[in-house]
Amino acid sequence: MIPNLPTRRRSGFKPAASWAGAAALTLGFLFGSPAAFAAAPPANTVIGNQASATYSDSAGTTQLATSNLVQTTVQQVGSFTLDSVSSVTTTVVNTKLGAAGSVVYAPHTLTNTGNGSDTFTVTVDADTDKFSKVEVYPDVNGDGVPDGTTPLCTATGTGVCTVSAQTVAGNNGVFRFVVAYTIPGTANTAGDFDTATITATPGTAALYTAPNTAAADKDLVQLTTSAAFNVTKTIGVPSVAPPSGSWPTASTGGPRSAATGCATAWSSTLASSATCQYTVYTLTFNNTGGAPGRFAMSDTLPSGMTYVTGSAVWSSVPGTALGDGAGGDPTGIDFQVVGGNTLNTVVASLGQNVTQTVSFVVLVNSTAAIGTSTTTNTAKFSPAIVPGTVTAASIGTLGSSTNPSAFTVLASYSIAVGTNPSTAATAVDVTPGTPNGNAEDLTTRPSVVAGGSVKFPQTVFNTGTGTDTVNLTVAAGTFPAGTTFVFFAADGVTPLLDTSGDGVPDTGPIAAGGSVNFVLQANVPSATTVGAGPFSAVVTGRSTGDNTKIDATRDTVTIVIGSLVDLTNSAAGTGNGSVGGGDLGPGPSPNPTTTNSTAAGTGTLFSLYVKNNDTKNNAYSLAASQSTSFPGSLPAGWTVKFVDVGGTCASPAVTSVTVAAGAQGQVLACVTPSATQLPVTAQKIYFQVQSTATASTGAIVSDTKTDAVTVTTAVSYSATLSPNNSGQVAPGGTVVYPHTLTNTGSQSCGAYTLTATVPSADAALGWTTAIYIDVNGDGQIDANDTLVTGPQTGTLAPGASRKLLVRVFAPGGATAGATDTVTVTATFTDTAPNCGAPSATDVSTIITGQIRVLKTQAPDANCDGVADIAFGPAPLQLKPGQCIVYKVVATNEGTAPVTNIAINDAVPAYTALSAAQPPVAERCTSTGVSGTALAFAQSPTAVSCGSTANTVAPSGTATLTFAVKINQ
Repeated sequence: MIPNLPTRRRSGFKPAASWAGAAALTLGFLFGSPAAFAAAPPANTVIGNQASATYSDSAGTTQLATSNLVQTTVQQVGSFTLDSVSSVTTTVVNTKLGAAGSVVYAPHTLTNTGNGSDTFTVTVDADTDKFSKVEVYPDVNGDGVPDGTTPLCTATGTGVCTVSAQTVAGNNGVFRFVVAYTIPGTANTAGDFDTATITATPGTAALYTAPNTAAADKDLVQLTTSAAFNVTKTIGVPSVAPPSGSWPTASTGGPRSAATGCATAWSSTLASSATCQYTVYTLTFNNTGGAPGRFAMSDTLPSGMTYVTGSAVWSSVPGTALGDGAGGDPTGIDFQVVGGNTLNTVVASLGQNVTQTVSFVVLVNSTAAIGTSTTTNTAKFSPAIVPGTVTAASIGTLGSSTNPSAFTVLASYSIAVGTNPSTAATAVDVTPGTPNGNAEDLTTRPSVVAGGSVKFPQTVFNTGTGTDTVNLTVAAGTFPAGTTFVFFAADGVTPLLDTSGDGVPDTGPIAAGGSVNFVLQANVPSATTVGAGPFSAVVTGRSTGDNTKIDATRDTVTIVIGSLVDLTNSAAGTGNGSVGGGDLGPGPSPNPTTTNSTAAGTGTLFSLYVKNNDTKNNAYSLAASQSTSFPGSLPAGWTVKFVDVGGTCASPAVTSVTVAAGAQGQVLACVTPSATQLPVTAQKIYFQVQSTATASTGAIVSDTKTDAVTVTTAVSYSATLSPNNSGQVAPGGTVVYPHTLTNTGSQSCGAYTLTATVPSADAALGWTTAIYIDVNGDGQIDANDTLVTGPQTGTLAPGASRKLLVRVFAPGGATAGATDTVTVTATFTDTAPNCGAPSATDVSTIITGQIRVLKTQAPDANCDGVADIAFGPAPLQLKPGQCIVYKVVATNEGTAPVTNIAINDAVPAYTALSAAQPPVAERCTSTGVSGTALAFAQSPTAVSCGSTANTVAPSGTATLTFAVKINQ
């Protein structure tokens, strides 16, 4: 079970610099190019944020307290276009000409520009019902002709052709289709024959805002007794011979050219390379009318492409280049390139039922945008005969358009990791993954205390062409065995999160050309020999866009100036804790040591052995996570409960294990998947132990190991009471612990009773408890919360939960260091089988000087810097473009003053600091603080509230308030 925050972590050394100096250094880490990627995050993206506060306790030891994690889920926002329109219009997007008895095809594209997938229904309704048949076909490759012979819908007479709901991915996913109109063989009046209205309607109407709740445009079909021309545009290797040699590979997507200097004139050896990207377009035109005629078309290339001169070939004279200027063309065609990128073609006479092509090569420019915005091309043509005055030099206005034909520019990925400060050019490895020896790729620190920690400031650069997230790992190198490494944000105190969901800490999205600063902290074991060194480790960044792209930097500490705990599945341990599936020594290992199988909703037990290698007795808190980041989270609906040896999943929970110096303790971990969990193989679960008091080195020590669970399906009755909590309280004070009772089975749970039991010895000393129903779910006892005095009636549906609060009172005579463990139990009293008696524990420790950090949030829908509702810890649901106001309160809940308080927080991934922040007077406030006044500081990626030489009296507070905006 993941312990409820707040937590404290001791660094094991006294501060050598004032807060102001540390703040200046922190802010210096943040300078550099912007790193945030401003695109709207996909629907259901979870934005998590956790704050921290540093201070010095009464003994002069620097402490780090972390807040609770608050989360905001990005809501889905709907938007779409049909061709070029986003509302119901009468815009004619296709004008097609056909003879009696012929079929004409009109291409269309529906683009889902929202941030999540949705279904769309398409209808085609002929305005005067003159067509003998209307059909819709898929056009996946976008070449303007049907894919196959099976229509998505067919309508005759007065019927409407309705395409059933089609699922289209968000973030510019497309559904391409063509409408086939059959002109009756009896039609005989030339001119406008009929129009049809094409309408697209989204399936989830509530996501859309008027007028983008439907989109419609029109096709116009004209009847002719003369020539009737149509043109389609495609990317592909032509069937006709090139001017010489072979055509380049004709790809529909790939990287853009890397630099200028690529050839833009035809040669027999022209081909794509690592630095120059080419593709081949073909314009296919035919005459389905009743007479031959003069035909004209014009193709203006988009800004992301350049025509390769001398590459155009007419199918009637294969292997012969058309003349790009005036003259020089074979008989029957007039071809000319106007303005460098407009290709005009006039065919003197295109016969009945004759199909011809013009093919040519383009260079994808180095300035082409990622995607298709600057590489999508639509040519223009006249569907009817043009007069003899129309020439390639004077093409005039042409009324019809081809299908859009797109080349998708794919991002290329590359990164550089170096010291801070450095540049991308000086940090990039000559051999990827092997740091250079220059100063910009090497960070050196003069010393580290045995059992203490050392921090290395670093910078990662995105040198690719698209937004990228960079995973960060560290190879211990020559650091002593047992050294642990932690990645922090640029402020050096906010843990780096896993924003990509792959279990690896990362930078969050970095825009192309941007950079992000971060800090690596190495925690050296206390057993390290004083005078030893130097030690070096290698930090490796790996692109998540292309995991073959890596870059590394080296971190070195010169001398030691002068893992005490090991978590394993067996008493002897297995292998090496950082290799394969081993768990002996510092972990976690990349592979699980133990994999258990269980049914969905049914718990399975893991044996955990905790070896105390220190010379000092200690107690260790127990935690679990689905990633290597702690505090972390479990898969949705999963729970972990730790129980004593010999217990079962129904046994009372424990939150810590006490182990004597040099001895080994054992607990069991009950992992229970959600009752609705689909089958899954080897879902990793990471277990961590962390000392609750400092080791002999003065530092908090920990170890993490890897296990896994394979889940099958089952129907069960089960419930959980979570989390197990730990906290601190002053003599005569109270502390409130939140709990959630959740039905994790597939059947309803019935009535139940709630108890919060104090050990008899503690009860005799005056420890007492009370339980409340947390009516508004804010995690605090307030006027509307209900005191529990008897059984709870009603049912708890599968997946439903009830929020509880347990208040623990400490007697006034309690001494510092004393602990009390309250066992909270929900006992279901309905007839068996029932949901059992889940329990949790709250461990309270008496201290005289403590800081508790509470983080709350509130929506700010119009981004004016003012919270729309009262602050609370509950999850929010907001849309891209809306804002979140965070409030972080650090309170001295002890009986002794603390000094040098500073609250630190980082801007979470998928957000940026809002332009409208809370009023200046509210950003950094305090009560009961003397000495230097607290001050607010911010950079693009972090905020803080603190000062040098301040003193916080008991019950004194410091409050940091700031606002972020969700990217859109």
